[in-house]
Amino acid sequence: MTYGDMMSLLLTFFILLVAMSEIKQEEKWRALVDEMRRAFGRDPGGSIEPTRIVKLSLVQQLSRQAVNQREQTKVAITDDPSVEGRQMRVTQIREGQRFVIGGSITFEPGSADLSEEAMEQLIGVADRIRGYRNKVELQGHAASLELAGSADFNDLWSLSYARSAAVMKFLTEEQGIRAECLRLVANAEQEPIRQRVYDAPGQRPNRRVEVVVTESLVEQYQKPPSSLDEHG
Repeated sequence: MTYGDMMSLLLTFFILLVAMSEIKQEEKWRALVDEMRRAFGRDPGGSIEPTRIVKLSLVQQLSRQAVNQREQTKVAITDDPSVEGRQMRVTQIREGQRFVIGGSITFEPGSADLSEEAMEQLIGVADRIRGYRNKVELQGHAASLELAGSADFNDLWSLSYARSAAVMKFLTEEQGIRAECLRLVANAEQEPIRQRVYDAPGQRPNRRVEVVVTESLVEQYQKPPSSLDEHG
């Protein structure tokens, strides 16, 4: 065996030892990998370290976004600091259970008709929930004094329900959201955003529908097949 062959074998042996050894300093190793990527012109998705692709559920995505929002200050587009802005956002309202997505869909006094602005908001909401199997609540709300002089609705319960139904009709007929994923909720004037305000402009945030994504799946609410159905 020549000297050159022996040195080549020794070099190969030491490379194998390094390759099979356990990495004790993970941070330094990752820093080295990043430097090698930059040196060789490779992006983080290169073949040095395989990228793990994980498809998160809708609730997991909303939860992650809610955590990110708690770490950053968000400024809503509104003159009133106590009112939710028009920008799409996610607010966690019950830990690990339900999330409000998008700004409130607001209505004119005594009306359940969707405005052009409301339709634009709902298009964004539909893009967020499309393809998932989570139950989505459409929670209708009304302001305390908006039925004065109106003959279209008997009470605020029917008005808030009609608003939820209008949102559901738009999502199902115009955006292709499956009706089985939606649930209508009427709250009348019981959950106002603005309290002790008695003029129509001030009560505008109370005349709304909120789109709430829950952790519950559609399958949890479907009736199981009876023994008669199973046997024909």
